[in-house]
Parts: sequence; structure tokens; C-alpha cells
Amino acid sequence: MPYVSASDATHAAELTVRETFEFAAQCLHFADAEAGGAFHSIDDKVNAMLRALDLDHVADTVVGDENLRGISGGQKRRVTVGEMLMGVTSQDYSSSFLALEGITDGLSSQDSLHLIQRVQKSCKKYQMGAIISLLQPSDEIVACFDKLMVLSETGGLNYFG
Repeated sequence: MPYVSASDATHAAELTVRETFEFAAQCLHFADAEAGGAFHSIDDKVNAMLRALDLDHVADTVVGDENLRGISGGQKRRVTVGEMLMGVTSQDYSSSFLALEGITDGLSSQDSLHLIQRVQKSCKKYQMGAIISLLQPSDEIVACFDKLMVLSETGGLNYFG
């Protein structure tokens, strides 16, 4: 199960978005073609991921950090999601869950909504489930979910539906 946390500190600032996805695929042992999947090459999967996460227009821009100007915070968060999905073969999608913890922390309300909508679209396209932990989501973000679970501070179930 791919896991994504709120931290963007793991990106190599000098790599482009495309290079980051290529590196992730190599590190996560891209094996889609061998598994009978839909993607015949790393480039195929990288291009599909760039489109799915609305990053194709910044594909050749460096990710950046506090010392090197690069993509925006919302785009970095989508890169983080894409990195983790690079290791999942298309054959595994329907049996996979994506675990996302605090991925909207520190983002503007617009970037948060865009990120959640992209995750939702990708999950529906690839028939994957997602478990997302958020603090104080907006009404627009809550409306994106098929099911919602609200827990108390002690972990008790307050709502599920």
C-alpha cells in the first residue's frame, strides 16, 4: 500500500518533475510490462501520471526547495502522491489502497481542493481506494469523499457514513 505523508522534504530539489517520477519508478522496481500491465515503459507511466495529477505543464520544471525556485507547494504535494504510485503496477491498482496522511497541511484551500480532486480522479480511473487523514477539511473537500469517518481526539468513532 503506497503511503504519502505531508512532508515534501524528501524531494531532490534539482530534479525535474519528470525526472523525479522516472527515479521513483526505477527505485520502486517498475515492472508493469512484465506483470502484463497497461504501461509498456517507464515513459508511458510517467506521462500518464503527469496527466492524471495535472503536472504535465510543469514536467520539465525543477521541483525546487527553499534555495532553488521550482514548482508550487500544491504541485509538490501532487508529485509526492505520484512518486508513490509509480511503484504500483496497473494490475495491482484495483486491489490497492493509497494511504495519505495530512497531505493538505500547509496548502491553500484552493490547492487542497485541487489535490483532493486529483487524488479522487486517479482513484476512480484506476479503481483504487484511498484512506485520507485530514485536519479541518473544507465543505468542498468533504463533498469529494464517498465515505467519511470522523474520530474523536481519543480515537472513538463519532461518525461514519
